[in-house]
Amino acid sequence: MAEPELSLAPESSTELDTGVLAGVDEAGLGPILGPLVVAGVALEGPRGSDPWDLLKRHVCRQRFEKGKVQVADSKKVHSGRHSLQRLERTVLAFWGALHGEIPDTVGSFLALCNTDLPHLERCPWYSDMSLGLPLANNREELELSAHMLQRDMGYHGIQLHDLAIRPVDVEEFNASIADTDNKSDTHFHAYSDVIGRVLRIMPGGAHLVADRCGGRVHYAPGLRRHLKRWQVRTVKETSHCSTYEVHRGDHTVRISFTARGEDRSFSTALASCAAKYVRELMMAMLNRWFQARVPGLKRTAGYYVDGKRFLVDIADLLESEGFPVERLVRSR
Repeated sequence: MAEPELSLAPESSTELDTGVLAGVDEAGLGPILGPLVVAGVALEGPRGSDPWDLLKRHVCRQRFEKGKVQVADSKKVHSGRHSLQRLERTVLAFWGALHGEIPDTVGSFLALCNTDLPHLERCPWYSDMSLGLPLANNREELELSAHMLQRDMGYHGIQLHDLAIRPVDVEEFNASIADTDNKSDTHFHAYSDVIGRVLRIMPGGAHLVADRCGGRVHYAPGLRRHLKRWQVRTVKETSHCSTYEVHRGDHTVRISFTARGEDRSFSTALASCAAKYVRELMMAMLNRWFQARVPGLKRTAGYYVDGKRFLVDIADLLESEGFPVERLVRSR
């Protein structure tokens, strides 16, 4: 039997009763090149409502519909001939609905996400964040989509509170692996950073749904380690969903790590798209930097087979510049 979708109300509880549902997801855990990106979204609306249903005039879900933005697992949105265009339309339309405008550059976009730009800019291919946005859409059309979405959200009492982005570049990723000797811990550390940020703006009674981190079932030790100011109580732990209540004073928020979270929760699906879009932006900067130095170089998405091909193609450049490969290639 299929698991139920999560509405803007938490699972049955007499204590948790607000209409705030947050979501956290990641993109780029598997590649050997480029960042891991974790994103978080906090959304508020009428309690018990389904944002996919309320916003269906301008939002589609399972299949792309022309003139709408698609909110779904990023693998579904970022597919086909117009994959980047559709993914960008989703993320920047909601971004415009939140902030009232579409960012001009990658740098301005990431800065508003509270990203640590000086850390990223130490890496040569991220040192110039002037790559213009949007990449694959018409700005005026995006602004219109954002305006219509903002108006429809207002009509239905839906408010987007936050869209948090946490990129983990290869240098930081490898340093964490060296420190923990555990890829899962590195992954969860970035997850926890975003969860902590979203928790700070969520009211008591809210529900945060994170896509499951691999096959992990037990999250309480990691939550206690990373959310030091919060008390953590285990509600349930199963092979499909692990749920916890975190407390600070009289402030209680429920956190669920669930399989296929982006299929069940609107906020988690939007976070999935945001994480994937930021990874695409950062890979675009990486490709642009190397293509400017290696004529005829074919771009890469950073996954194992093509990532290895890319490394062979840039080997002479890396050798001539003496560039430390651990800043470019993941150790795991």
